[in-house]
Amino acid sequence: MPQTDDTAVLYSAVLRPHRSSGVIGARVVSIIVAVLLGVIGTGFVLAGAWPILPFLGLDVLLLYAALRFNQRAGNAEEAINLTRRALTVRRTDHWGNQSSFSFSPHWLQVNLLPLPGNDNRLELRSQGRSLAIAKFLTPDERKVLAGTLRRTLGRLTFPSVNPVPAA
Repeated sequence: MPQTDDTAVLYSAVLRPHRSSGVIGARVVSIIVAVLLGVIGTGFVLAGAWPILPFLGLDVLLLYAALRFNQRAGNAEEAINLTRRALTVRRTDHWGNQSSFSFSPHWLQVNLLPLPGNDNRLELRSQGRSLAIAKFLTPDERKVLAGTLRRTLGRLTFPSVNPVPAA
């Protein structure tokens, strides 16, 4: 089915948190720590302090669980789609639960609010509703995204100044 002018996507982005390593990385780090703690544990056993071993094993287990939880949190995403009718933000949390928010692009404000410590907050605001987006991006990435959204919305709401190319 061909897209009409109202449903053609003018801007689309999928935002995901950055994760520098995967499941294999978590296993490698856990194995390295386990080997190091095994060497230390051997020293404690030889010194007669064998009750330390279960605690060292628990440390390795908790480290692996924390790394896996961090990796799972990287499965979250936000999909932003702009058409002539609506700007839609579809969120998927790290458990796979989805929620969707929709704003009229003609009333939409894109606010980049400064926060302490060289941080910022990107917020979409329209008709008394607001939604913070891109929380897991860096402040510079949020700034670029805010500029892109503002330019695209400007071309959409003021077509005589900067026409939006037809899809």
